[in-house]
Amino acid sequence: MTVKILLLLGGVHHDFAGFAAAFQEIVGDGSHAITTTYDGDALLRLHEEDVDVVALYTCLGGAKKDNVVAEDLTAAQTAALVDWVRAGGSLLALHAATVLREENQAMRTLIGGRFLSHPPQFDFAVSPLARKHPLTDGVGSFTVHDEFYMQEFNPEVAIHMTAEDRGIVYPMVWTKDEGHGQVVYIAPGHTATTWTTESYRQLLRQSVRWLAGPVD
Repeated sequence: MTVKILLLLGGVHHDFAGFAAAFQEIVGDGSHAITTTYDGDALLRLHEEDVDVVALYTCLGGAKKDNVVAEDLTAAQTAALVDWVRAGGSLLALHAATVLREENQAMRTLIGGRFLSHPPQFDFAVSPLARKHPLTDGVGSFTVHDEFYMQEFNPEVAIHMTAEDRGIVYPMVWTKDEGHGQVVYIAPGHTATTWTTESYRQLLRQSVRWLAGPVD
């Protein structure tokens, strides 16, 4: 069985093409077929396209660059994604996918949190919690030079990895149930310095494998 993954890209401030290439290298193999798009309307066709996993590497929600505004997903696109996950779909939200309009409570609820701010990039350690999970199996603490995301998050998310800055601990990797579906969120991932970190790559592979379920 081939796992069909839809990778949705778009917005501002990020090397979307570079991440798409890295994602293909990290995750793509004979059992994973990855379709990459910048078209949010692809979310309207998830059922008919038999998509197994949706991956979001986006920076939307009104974020601006050079006076260009990155519009959020439309209400129809958001509703289609939410309904699909609740019906049993699997969502992998990456890095700036939590950059959302404050009004977009449906996406905030679906992902489990919303971006607030980050300081300039610096080196920080991302560490697994003591409890075991297939996402973090064999993934120890690792250091990245990345954007340190400070976010509001829902209390029902299950946190699997954290990082600390000035004595405050923030979630870096979490999972949550949404209806019959599953959601994984991974906060680091701004540039290739993170994408080429082997522990991050292992975390990404294992997240996709867990979301996809057993492959025949």
